[in-house]
Amino acid sequence: MARPRQATTDTQGVFEFTALPAGSYRLVAQASQSSPQYLGIAYGAKAPLGPYQSDTGQPIQLSDGQTFGKAIISLPRGAVIAGRVTDENGDPLARVQVYTLMYLPGSSRGQRFGSGAQTDDLGQYRIFGLQPGEYVVAAEARNDTYVQPNAVPLREEDAIGYMTTYYPGTADEGAAVRVRARASTESSGIEIRLVEGRLFRLSGFVTDSQGRPLVRTSGQLMRTVGAGSTFGAGFSTDEQGQFRMKNVPPGNYRIVVRQMRPFVGPVGPNMQPEMGEMANMPLVVSADLDNLAIVTSPGVTITGNVVFEQGTPSPMPREIRVMATVGSQEDMMGVPSPQPAVVTPDLTFTMKGLMGSYLLRASAANQYVKSITANGEDVTDTPHEFKTNERVTVTLTSRVSMLEGTVTDAGGEPAANTGIILFSEDKASWRGNSTRMRRTTVDATGHYRFPGLIAGRYYVAAVPRDRLNISMMNIETAYFEQLAKEATLVVVGEDEQRRVDLKVIGEE
Repeated sequence: MARPRQATTDTQGVFEFTALPAGSYRLVAQASQSSPQYLGIAYGAKAPLGPYQSDTGQPIQLSDGQTFGKAIISLPRGAVIAGRVTDENGDPLARVQVYTLMYLPGSSRGQRFGSGAQTDDLGQYRIFGLQPGEYVVAAEARNDTYVQPNAVPLREEDAIGYMTTYYPGTADEGAAVRVRARASTESSGIEIRLVEGRLFRLSGFVTDSQGRPLVRTSGQLMRTVGAGSTFGAGFSTDEQGQFRMKNVPPGNYRIVVRQMRPFVGPVGPNMQPEMGEMANMPLVVSADLDNLAIVTSPGVTITGNVVFEQGTPSPMPREIRVMATVGSQEDMMGVPSPQPAVVTPDLTFTMKGLMGSYLLRASAANQYVKSITANGEDVTDTPHEFKTNERVTVTLTSRVSMLEGTVTDAGGEPAANTGIILFSEDKASWRGNSTRMRRTTVDATGHYRFPGLIAGRYYVAAVPRDRLNISMMNIETAYFEQLAKEATLVVVGEDEQRRVDLKVIGEE
C-alpha cells in the first residue's frame, strides 16, 4: 500500500495533488487544530469521520494523465450539547467538569467522547465538535481529595459532597436520559442537578515486591466510567510509604502506582527512563477504607521462540517483532504495554514487564500468525496472565487465503454504503482484537476482499455501515451472537481463493 499524501488548503480552501500515478484514491479532509468545531469527512461520504466510523466515501479512479477537478468536500460542523449545572436548590455551580459518553453497537458500556467542558460562573457549559449520535451527559464536581504527607490526621466525621451525576439528575448511569446530538445542531437546555452523597476516606501503605516502603512516591486513583476512566485523583506517600485521601465519591476505581528508575547509560533524544515496579489494583469504594496494602511488582518476564510452519523462509524477514496488547482495556487502565520484543537470529525472544492479561501478536513480512501457545496451551485469541519464565511459541505461516465477493442490496444493485464483518465460528475468538476477526468496506462497485486469512470456518455478513461503528476493544458476545444468526457461514481452506457474494442484512 502506497504511503498517504497530504496537502494543505489555501485561503480559498483549494488544494492540489500532482504527479499521481494511475490508480484508485480516497480523499479525506480534516480541520486544523484551530477549528475543532468541524468534523473530518471523506470525499463522497455520508457520515463524518470518527474513532469508530467506517464511511470511507467514494474512491476516485484516475488514469494516466487524467485531471480530476471535482473533488469538493464540505466539512460538517460537529454537534453541540449545552446546558447548565446546578445544586439541589437550582443555584449554578462553577468549575464542574462535564463530559459525554456514547454507547456504540456491540457494547453496553459507554465510551467517553469529546473533549468535555467546564462550567462557568453561571453554571453554564457547552461541549462542541461532537460526532452525531446519542450521548449520556455526566457532571463531576472535583472534590479536594489530596492529603499532604505527614499532615494532621483527618477528623473522624462523615463528609457530604457531590456525586458524579448523569443528566437529568441521577447518580445511576443506567437511569440516565440520553441526549440525541445531530451534526451542525445544538442541543441546548441540558440541565444537570448534582446529587449529594457520602464521601469517603482512604489510607494505606505502598511497598515494593521486597516489602520495602516506597517513600515520597506518587500514585493515581482512577475511577472507571463505562469502558474508560475519569477522576484521576493523585496521592503521595510519606517516609513510611503511607498515603491518605479524603472526599472520595463511591464507585469503582483502580489504584495505579508507577516507580520510575533513573536512566543509566548513553544520553540521547530517544532515550527513555527504565520502567520500574508498578501496581494496578482494583478498588470498590462504598465506605471508609483504611490500611490498604498496595504492593508493586516488576512484572513477568517471558521467553519464547518463533516457528515457521513452512520451514525457515529464504530470505528471512528483515525484522520480526512480538508485541503484547492488553486483554481488557478497563482492567489495564494506566498500565502501558511492554516494549515489543525483537526476535533474535536464533528465532528466540524475551519480553519483560507483563502485568495482567495480554494477547500476544507478531509481525513479519509476508508471514501471518497461525497460533500462539504458552506451555502448550493455545492462547492465540484468549487473554492470558503469563507467569514468569513461561515458554511461548509463536507459529507463523505464509499459506493464507483470500475471501472476496460482491455485495448487492434488495434490488440487486451494488451496495456501496456497506460494511463487511468476518469472524470465526469458534466462540472463543469472539472478540474485537481476535486474529480471526476482520471488518472492511466495499468499493464503488460493491466489491469487498479479505486477504491474509488463516484457514478455518468463518461467519461473514454485509451490514449497513453504522452497524460497524464499534469499539474493537469492547465488543460483547451478544453482538457476535446476533450477527451469527444473520451471517453466511464460509469454510476457508489453506492457500485458497474464495468468492462469496452477499446480500445486505438488516436494511431499513
